[in-house]
Amino acid sequence: MNRYSKMLLLMLLASATALFVGGITGGQAFAAFQDDADEEEVEYTEEEYEAWDAADKETDILKSGTMLIEFMKKNPDSKLTPYAEGSYQRLLARCVEEKRYQELLPLAEQWNAFKPGDENMVRMIAVAARETKNTEKYLWALEEMYKRTPQMDFAKELAALYKENKNDARYLEWTGIILKAPEGASDFVRHYELYRYYTDRKDAARTMEYAQSTLKAIGQVQNPPADVAKIIPDIRHELNHYIGATHFTNKRYDDAITFLLRALQDKKYSNGYYLIANSLWEQKKIQNARLAFAKAQLQGESAQASAEDKTIAPRARDRMEQIHRSLQNNTLVGIERQYNRAKEMSDEDLIKPMD
Repeated sequence: MNRYSKMLLLMLLASATALFVGGITGGQAFAAFQDDADEEEVEYTEEEYEAWDAADKETDILKSGTMLIEFMKKNPDSKLTPYAEGSYQRLLARCVEEKRYQELLPLAEQWNAFKPGDENMVRMIAVAARETKNTEKYLWALEEMYKRTPQMDFAKELAALYKENKNDARYLEWTGIILKAPEGASDFVRHYELYRYYTDRKDAARTMEYAQSTLKAIGQVQNPPADVAKIIPDIRHELNHYIGATHFTNKRYDDAITFLLRALQDKKYSNGYYLIANSLWEQKKIQNARLAFAKAQLQGESAQASAEDKTIAPRARDRMEQIHRSLQNNTLVGIERQYNRAKEMSDEDLIKPMD
């Protein structure tokens, strides 16, 4: 079962154990009740007392729970019924204290069926189901709790569990709920998760949508922790490249150049320069394209070149030489000056008008 947040379990336990206060003190309260019985008429029968006493003293926890529920159903108006409730709560408290979650789950479910609507008991079901890896009942309890108290911790756990269990419809439903919350606007990790989800399914429109929304979310992150700040440049680079490359494929060359230049701000890479060069070529900006191809080649031949850079470098060189020859009477005269110019040129200067 997913372990989305260790803090969630502690929160569930802390809130649910509030219901045990009456149960733990129930035995003392009943003793006081018996002391007062000498001064007034006892309002329960001997049969009722024996039934409650037998249920209370039964050593088998599950059997005791069943007997107590049966007593309360049979004697709803008995003076002993509140003490039967206390006895039942002591069973639950014992299960929590001793971590007997296999027994806690049926006890909590039995009480919830007897008296539905108790949020603390639903939380107890959630604790027990989680600890016994009963995903179906854990999901049910989380959804019930969210209906009563729409907390994002519940929604995040539900989204993670549905994703883990490959229930795409419910995963998308709960992720959508999270992103609509105020904090969802800057939750770039979840936006990025959906970008990857739609990338895997080759849904171009939704992939583009979440590439853009992830970049927007990153822009709203304020003072991120060091571990988060470390991954932002790589994600931003990937998304800007994807958007730029998509615009290039769709022949939107100005947009392609804009996003590819942004991708280059986070990481220098041959393919970025190569696509910019091709975009400039398509716009008939021949001299700009020559220098962009030179940059693509130089990046691919540098010490920092990636494996992909190295495969692009020869293609960039061929295009650069082809353009240079077309401008220099089919010779390579002066090509070194162009390479030196490309080395010194900033990425932004690649798109400025040239003589």
